[in-house]
Amino acid sequence: MFLEIILFLALLALLTISSRKPTRMPQGTFGWPILGELPPRSIHITKHLKNLKQKRGPIFTTKWGSHRMVVVTDYHLIKKAFNHPDIQGRPAFFTFELFSHFKNAGLVSSHGSVWTENRLFMLRHLRDLGMGKTALEDSIQQEAEMLVDHLDKTCVGKPAVMDHSINCAVVNVIWQMLASKRYGLNDEVMVRCSTRFEEELAICQGPMFLVNVFPWLAKLLPSIILNKVLQAEILYRNRDEIHLMFQQVIDDHMATLDPNNPRDVIDQLLLERAHRDAPDYLTPEDELDFKSLMGDMFFAGSETTTTTLRWMILYMAINTEIQAKVHKCLDEVVPKDRLPSLNERNQLQYVDAVLLEVMRVSSLAPISLLHATTEGVTFEGYDIPKGTVVLACAEMCHRDPAYWKHPDKFYPEHFLDDEGKLDGKKEGFLPFSIGRRQCLGESLARMELYLFSTAILQRFTIEPPEGVTLSTETDPSQIVTNVPLPYKVILKRRI
Repeated sequence: MFLEIILFLALLALLTISSRKPTRMPQGTFGWPILGELPPRSIHITKHLKNLKQKRGPIFTTKWGSHRMVVVTDYHLIKKAFNHPDIQGRPAFFTFELFSHFKNAGLVSSHGSVWTENRLFMLRHLRDLGMGKTALEDSIQQEAEMLVDHLDKTCVGKPAVMDHSINCAVVNVIWQMLASKRYGLNDEVMVRCSTRFEEELAICQGPMFLVNVFPWLAKLLPSIILNKVLQAEILYRNRDEIHLMFQQVIDDHMATLDPNNPRDVIDQLLLERAHRDAPDYLTPEDELDFKSLMGDMFFAGSETTTTTLRWMILYMAINTEIQAKVHKCLDEVVPKDRLPSLNERNQLQYVDAVLLEVMRVSSLAPISLLHATTEGVTFEGYDIPKGTVVLACAEMCHRDPAYWKHPDKFYPEHFLDDEGKLDGKKEGFLPFSIGRRQCLGESLARMELYLFSTAILQRFTIEPPEGVTLSTETDPSQIVTNVPLPYKVILKRRI
């Protein structure tokens, strides 16, 4: 009995010591032993972090389960932190690493030399393929025209959900750059992929959040609990299904590769890897890297733009006077017998301001993608240990009255100067993150958002169903993304 008491007291002392924050970390606390300071699921993550900021200041320490965290809430501090060479890692979260079979692969979740090499490759070849240039305009306009024709046939005059056709139209732009392939707007493969990604996001932010913050659960829990209750088996199933689809595309490209005429990103990857020691085939490491890169492009390049388009439609239905002003701008500048183009963009700066304001108020990634320290870091006079998660609260910047005249109001004039000219590079605005790991596809995403949005708003007036008050509320349990709750709108044909 005496031995058991000693062991219990020793364990209690160990837990108490482990829950103490090192004195030179930013002010805050590690919270309860084992649990830390888990964010409540009943209030929005930004509100929770704002409450902590009021007590602790613009940079503070907290702990989620096993992960010590430093939260940065000020725009200039975020910019400084995310440009620091030793704050470019990613946290070892189960759901971050599952898609790449827990290997260092791809772009979004990779680190070190793998991340550096893949980032340079993607920068070079996306630029060669026309990202951010008018070379992509025809491709995007083709998809935009098909999308508005589809919406015209299926949604006009009745309350309708903005369905997976939006996902498919956006994915096709990415898919053509990646694999020289496109799908029909109701294609079963694309609908299934979109559904899978939405399902994964919900699980990662829901039941599997526990495994992310308590990584030892993945090894200790019985498989039936991990797979059935926490739904890990759905993540595994979706990953394997998507990897199989990607493998078929890679095999097709290997069989038809012309070294003198590369068609897309996959061809360029094959040619680059062929310069290594295995010129006639892909190593297992290369295949995994390919699939991880494809998954990163597929998800990061499609779900973000798709969700922002859904936010745009929702905000236009709510702010009818702003929508009317957009219609007026389009009618004055763009002939009604063709879609808006990039050539008129200079004359449609109010429209661009509206789209930037959609990104600000929706704050799709409220806490950005998490970073981690790869070495011990001295930052703003504090010592941050190696392996610490660094969280940047982008949404708090987007609602900071220091940068925005009406932080909680939909106000496109935030992005216009006194002469009505667009001011798209404002301080306090980081929808694509900032620093060394800033989104590589930002210029493509902005182009897509502009061309798809103007095509929809040229063709339709967007209204709420009669007697319905639309809301911009989100599910507070969803920590990683701000996604609009399901809604219906009525599209009325303008032309």
